[in-house]
Amino acid sequence: MSESEQLLKDEASKPRTPKLSAEKALPQSGADTLVKIIKGYAVASNGGETQINYKDVASAAGLGPTLVSANNKFLLESQILTSPKYGYYLPSEGAVRFSREAAWDEQGAKAHLRKIAVTCWYGQVAVQNFTLRSTLTREDLKRALAIKSGATEGDSNALEFLGDFIIYTGLVVENENGSLSKGNLDDVPQAVPTAPINEVAQSALTAIKTTPIDQTATKVGPSLVVHVHLRSFDDLTPDNAEKLKNWIDALQNGSDSTEVHVENGG
Repeated sequence: MSESEQLLKDEASKPRTPKLSAEKALPQSGADTLVKIIKGYAVASNGGETQINYKDVASAAGLGPTLVSANNKFLLESQILTSPKYGYYLPSEGAVRFSREAAWDEQGAKAHLRKIAVTCWYGQVAVQNFTLRSTLTREDLKRALAIKSGATEGDSNALEFLGDFIIYTGLVVENENGSLSKGNLDDVPQAVPTAPINEVAQSALTAIKTTPIDQTATKVGPSLVVHVHLRSFDDLTPDNAEKLKNWIDALQNGSDSTEVHVENGG
């Protein structure tokens, strides 16, 4: 046996190290192919009325079945698809509306995908990164998505595909110089508050600002001073504001010696 043959034999006998996979589902195709698959699901399911499998979609979209199947997990996690039973799928209402309107106004139809994307983990990562900076590079966005998804170097292409899809939806805009900026989210106000402090957040802040403790009063036991630091008021969504208010109420319940100060750490 030659040396090269022995090396091949030794290599084959080594136990294979399992490849780490990302914790979040990532797309296995670019934005153009993902759009074809989404439209294929809408067509093959008759507008979301009939449960179908990936082979039906491959035929409708003119794509290989394996290519469609490889992206199903990502589309499911993105809530673009649902799976009523194993092996069968239905497009979401937003996906169907996008597919119908795209033939006449693709730019306008993207709003339906944008509303879906902004509620997904990757949409939240994109929006949150723009709360501190007005522009990002593709590498900045890719790095943030990689950290959140638990991706490895082997997922580099999938992360590029994800970035392209986010840009396609209009959630993020790519400028002429290659930098990225936040897209127009006027059509998704329910998911991303655009005002620095909305009415719910303002009421929570008002409730948090308690009356200063009377220093002349007799105190029994130790006092507690809590400082609440907000990195950005944009983080104080209606849901977060309500949770913070409830937490402060619970903290002060039954205590006359608790002060709470709110500071914007931004």
